[in-house]
Amino acid sequence: MQRLAEETGGAFFQVTGDQPIEKIYTQIEDALRNQYSIGYTPQRTNANGSYRKIKLTAVRPGLMVRTRDGYYPK
Repeated sequence: MQRLAEETGGAFFQVTGDQPIEKIYTQIEDALRNQYSIGYTPQRTNANGSYRKIKLTAVRPGLMVRTRDGYYPK
């Protein structure tokens, strides 16, 4: 599940003694209140079917970027 979350730009949470479900819910709520969604349209429109990697970074320190690893063009 952790690998699937990482590959799709999601997050993985595991309930433990130090990380109870209530604390995880609080983290998810906080993340949902502080997220932005962006879109992207590639300039190369030829859909040759090859996998395209995505690299997105934030300029401002302290910000976290979460995205999937890449995509297959249609």
